[in-house]
Formats: sequence, C-alpha cells, structure tokens
Amino acid sequence: MENNSSEREQLEQLRRWWDAYGKSLVAGLAIGLAGLFGYRYWNGTQETAALNASINYQKFLEAAAQGPGENVTRNGTAILDAYPDSSYAKLTALLLARLAVDEKKSDEARKHLDWIIARDANSELGIVARGRLAQLLLAEGDAEGAYKAIANFPTEGEYAPFAEVRADVLAARGESEKAAELYQTAIGQIATSGGDATHLEMKLDALGIELSATTAK
Repeated sequence: MENNSSEREQLEQLRRWWDAYGKSLVAGLAIGLAGLFGYRYWNGTQETAALNASINYQKFLEAAAQGPGENVTRNGTAILDAYPDSSYAKLTALLLARLAVDEKKSDEARKHLDWIIARDANSELGIVARGRLAQLLLAEGDAEGAYKAIANFPTEGEYAPFAEVRADVLAARGESEKAAELYQTAIGQIATSGGDATHLEMKLDALGIELSATTAK
C-alpha cells in the first residue's frame, strides 16, 4: 500500500514537471529556429504539435488508469514514435515501464527506461528513469548494476525519492552507514512536507545503525 502511494505521488510530481520542463523545451526550440523559418510559422507549428501531444497523452493516461493492456501499449507507443523528443514521450515511457513491472515484465520495463536514459540521462526525467532502473536492478539482485545506473546522481538540493534510491543502492552494497544517513535525510524531508515516512523508517531500522545526534538532525 505504501509503495503504491509513493508511486502515485511520484507520477503526480512527473505531471507537474511537464508544466515547467516541457513548455520551456518547446519555447527554446522555437527561439532557436525562428531565424530560419519565421517565428509565426514555427510557433504555430509547435503549438499544434504540443496540443496534439497533450491530447494523445491525456488519452494514454485515461487508458493507463484502467491497467495494463494492448490499448495502453498502442497509445503509449504512438506517443513515443510521434513525439520522441518531448517530455510527454518521456512521461509516457516512465508509465509504460511501471505498468510493465506490474505485469512482471522486467525486460519490457528496462527497455522503456533505457529509451529515456539514452535520450537525456541527466534531465529531471532522465534521473527519475535512472532511479527506477536502479530499483528494478536491485529487485533482480544486481546491486552493482544499480550503482552504475545512479552514477553522478544529484546530491545538492536532493529530495526524498532520490535520497531513498541512493540509500537503497548503498544498503544493498553493504555501505550501511552512508545508507542510514540518506534514509534519515529522506525521512526529514518527508516529515517537513507532512508526508508519511513509515516505510523509510522501517528501512532505516533494518540497518541497525545508530546515527549521531548531529546526523539525525
């Protein structure tokens, strides 16, 4: 139940990220090409493309809400093919990966996550994909593969989901003290936002590490 709640919260965050990330991407492309094609033409084209992508993405979300199925896969694949460079496509691939995990199709999930990472491993959505891939690899017992997946993961301004993934990987590699510190960081952030950090507290307790008063703060 707690994992499902965490997934829903992350998906909602991803949808909000589109407002900040996706629109700025479209605007940046428009500026870069305005001198070649004329701003009015390009802006109109981009608005049309963004609108079409938005409509298709909404249809995909509505289908995905019913659970995995051929219709979901077909709608999702159409978005990846038609708008591969958009944030809509990356959001779609993330959800397709999650649905594949629900169906215990780990290879399919990895394919979708790798698709995102290959295009932009260091964007916010790329980092989320790397975190999801690390979790998938951990579930398969590949701690070293998970460690490579999160190489150069952001630490400055790190927020709870990233801290938790890094802690999970470090714990799997036997680096319990570092993992405990990161779990504590994530717990503090969730508590500050009024969320439920019970699952993180359980992970921290399982390590059996006593943090100093300074670290615990």
